[in-house]
Amino acid sequence: MSVLPKIITIDGPAGAGKTTVARMLAQKLKYAILESGSIYRTFTWLLLSKKRELLPLRNEAKILEVLKEEIPKLDIKADSQGLKVSYQGTDLTQELREPEVEAHVSEVAALPSVRKLANEILQRIAENRPIVAEGRDMGSVVFPKTKAKFFLTADPRIRAERRYLEWQAKGLVASKEEVLSKIKERDHKDSSRTEAPLTVPEGAIVIDTTTLSPEEVVNRILEALKSSHP
Repeated sequence: MSVLPKIITIDGPAGAGKTTVARMLAQKLKYAILESGSIYRTFTWLLLSKKRELLPLRNEAKILEVLKEEIPKLDIKADSQGLKVSYQGTDLTQELREPEVEAHVSEVAALPSVRKLANEILQRIAENRPIVAEGRDMGSVVFPKTKAKFFLTADPRIRAERRYLEWQAKGLVASKEEVLSKIKERDHKDSSRTEAPLTVPEGAIVIDTTTLSPEEVVNRILEALKSSHP
């Protein structure tokens, strides 16, 4: 392959395999991985931890004020394993995947001022090195000019099964039907929000991962990159 684009985007709904695929691809290409979801989860965790009374959301200006006050206390680093986020020296890896954060993250991410703040952070990180950018609007909003865009999708039940197994591995309790319900609710919120709804970015290659392993998805992406950058 010739010189690849500095930024490769992978978008899609919850449970489509974005995170696993993005990490595998980043490791193969020696790129860092940038996850917008980690930023929004961090914002959600900050609000739940510091200003729980602001949820459900009513005062966007106050929420933005709280986030701007707390963000300097964060340490965010990108490598081929993903974003590493810590707050005043405490690693937040487990906290950001808790069901309560999952329940509120779409609500937080729907706020225009919050999305603008997150995008500024993501774009700043991407200035320093080549990245695989994974999220829901990386190719459509955050990095619309990149020439390497991919959109992963899968049957909702398959996506729910993946998320269920992920939660089980972490000792979190939920039935498969509960997880499916949450997946469908998240899909609706993400696709119907006014600000940057979940959509296939212009020029993106769509890959249905329902019957594919992560390795097969990565190989398809590599083949597409090779054909477009011979």
